[in-house]
Amino acid sequence: MAPRSSHDAATLVRAEKLVEHSFSDRSLLSRALTHPSMTTEAASELDYERLEFLGDAVLGLVVVDEIYRRFPELPEGVMTKLKASLVSGGSLANAADELGLASLIALGQSELGTGRRGLRSALENVFEALVGALYLDGGIDAARRFVVSTLGPRISLDSFDALELDHPKSRLQEIVQAQGGEVAYEIVAEEGPAHAMSFTAEVSVDGRVQGRGVGTTKKEAEMGAAREALTCISSARTKRSKTRR
Repeated sequence: MAPRSSHDAATLVRAEKLVEHSFSDRSLLSRALTHPSMTTEAASELDYERLEFLGDAVLGLVVVDEIYRRFPELPEGVMTKLKASLVSGGSLANAADELGLASLIALGQSELGTGRRGLRSALENVFEALVGALYLDGGIDAARRFVVSTLGPRISLDSFDALELDHPKSRLQEIVQAQGGEVAYEIVAEEGPAHAMSFTAEVSVDGRVQGRGVGTTKKEAEMGAAREALTCISSARTKRSKTRR
């Protein structure tokens, strides 16, 4: 006997309204909203991992196509950065959260204790899985409609600087290396119980602390520190520009 779906009919109807698509095969939708912690190895065809793999590729194609069409004069290097920001984990998790998908994700007991950190990861994965499910059920047009309706407003040069901050460590590294400098990160504090740790990181440029960040993972804390350093660098540039005037 095949394992049953993790979602009831009412939940799937709600999900269809959010993604604005009526599924011919609702099992695809249910799978896209089911975390691997809800299934056993024997029932792995019911979680979102395979759909996430497919959705990642479809998402990349749609986003690149949109960028290419919207900005015919944009250099390849800038298109690459914009695309990377749009499909980053933070961007997808935010889009899924704003859409209201959090309450529809089926999570197993092992994931319920991970708190916000686990949910953010699940939201990112579910977004990609939904793109994959829409592609299989309605073709590239259905997938494109969903991606453009959710990420489309973010595909803007006006918001490029903000989007770029989804990769603050890479951006900081580029700026500092261009000036012949060096970047170093250090975790200066670890607090809280094992299931809800809080990390504090500092980033130094040529030995001088330029930013500090806090997060539920070391990576998140380092990204926060990099963002603060970028803000510091931007402010310094603005002051120098005003002084020259």
